[in-house]
Amino acid sequence: MNAVLAIDAGTEAIKAGLFDESGQLLSIGSRRYNTYFPRPGAAEQDPNEWWNGLVGAVGDCLKDSPIAPDQIKGICADATTCTVIPMKANGEPLRRALLWMDVRATEQAARIFASGDDSLRYSLAGVSAEWFPAKALWLKEQEPEIYASADYLIEYTDWLAYKLTGRWSFNLNTLAQRWYYHTPSGGWPLSFYERIGLGGVEAKFPRDVVPIGDPAGELSATAARQLGLPAGIPVAMGGGDAFIGLLGLGVTEPGDLGVVMGSSNVLSGLSATEVHFPGIFGGFPDAVVPGLSLIEGGQVSTGSILNWFKREFGGSLATEADAKGVSIYRLLDDEAARVPVGSEGLIVLDYFQGNRTPHTDSLARGVVMGLSLQSSRAHAFRAIMEGIAYGMKDILDTFKRHECVVSRVIACGGATHSPLFMQIYADVIGQPITTTKVTEASLLGSAVAAAYGAGWYPSLVAASKAMVETSGVYQPDMSRHEAYAFFAQQYRDLYNAIRPVQHTVTRHVLG
Repeated sequence: MNAVLAIDAGTEAIKAGLFDESGQLLSIGSRRYNTYFPRPGAAEQDPNEWWNGLVGAVGDCLKDSPIAPDQIKGICADATTCTVIPMKANGEPLRRALLWMDVRATEQAARIFASGDDSLRYSLAGVSAEWFPAKALWLKEQEPEIYASADYLIEYTDWLAYKLTGRWSFNLNTLAQRWYYHTPSGGWPLSFYERIGLGGVEAKFPRDVVPIGDPAGELSATAARQLGLPAGIPVAMGGGDAFIGLLGLGVTEPGDLGVVMGSSNVLSGLSATEVHFPGIFGGFPDAVVPGLSLIEGGQVSTGSILNWFKREFGGSLATEADAKGVSIYRLLDDEAARVPVGSEGLIVLDYFQGNRTPHTDSLARGVVMGLSLQSSRAHAFRAIMEGIAYGMKDILDTFKRHECVVSRVIACGGATHSPLFMQIYADVIGQPITTTKVTEASLLGSAVAAAYGAGWYPSLVAASKAMVETSGVYQPDMSRHEAYAFFAQQYRDLYNAIRPVQHTVTRHVLG
């Protein structure tokens, strides 16, 4: 038996998994790392912790595997998107990475959007402070010495490819989505960079741009020694975790929508044409599947809000959870299941780190409205889940208004482990939601890319179709869907009503 090694570098942990040709997960390892929040709106991670985590995760995976290291025929790694690192050519990071959820570049994003450049067709509702141009401009203006000293400005995925192969390169997936790289018009938007104050930034870019699944290089002797693998294994280029996850969900044709439910939610699908309209990101040509354009919506804070709530308000359940051998989330779900639809008037805006789509508002923040003296922990936890589902519906309704048909919704990630949360999602959006047998879709997506890179399949689409298997469907209860329609509308109205106040307060706090 042969296998491929998939690496998925998420927000809270890095995972390594071995998969066979049919997409069966043979073994998995995982290591957590820290996120640092030095000020409001800021989020950073240490690349040294990433590598230590990867070495540990691969070691754990190999220890529990029926596969010997010399049976591994391909490797691919994905990572969070918009996680930017200034690097020296010798591989030394010049500071902690600016994590995707870092929104310190809000002012820079607003100035970039005000430029009105044609490249902004990808983000017609506004430029996100998460994206590369805003982060790069922030570095140039706020940390000029680091910016000037950087030989390369790269993303987490590209850092992984470098660490594995010793070669500097860019992944096309991230460039198309977050750097305004446009293959039909020749690639780099140099006049756009010049216009927004980043003229010459391309001197800090690796020369090679590599599509998903194409060769990034071979596993270097240095990396092989640390990982316990033979040198020379082909390393296929990866991409952003949520978008590699489309391949692990079987999203390969127009009409399919993949929802990766992690610390954030990413909703993305494929279009036969390059469409652009306010309230989405895209369409990004050739970003995942050659010849198709990626369209995207997203929520900045979803699973991270639930994690925050568990950490700050669920601690008293720890003893009970240990005694029953279940997670704290399971006990919180049990409490929330007893609360009626709409949480008796409690409405949560899930904009704890801003809104990605449809508003692209980095100054927005989370809101809990409707508290009364009867409000309990159960009310709050259910209201958070409902608020996140309202945010998903807001994005899907934006797709529909612009005639982007969503015929099938396929989901993966942490939320799929909660039947209550998945049923809330289905009830709120009024559509069935399919889940997959391998819930780690980003990990499986990297395995799909590695299998294609190893020559097992003739295309990414063929590899995805062969390696992805569905497991079940959550059907909506249409009576609950009708009841949720009122609260979903109030969710939208609440944001519009308080937006000016939110902006004033956030600007004041950020200084």
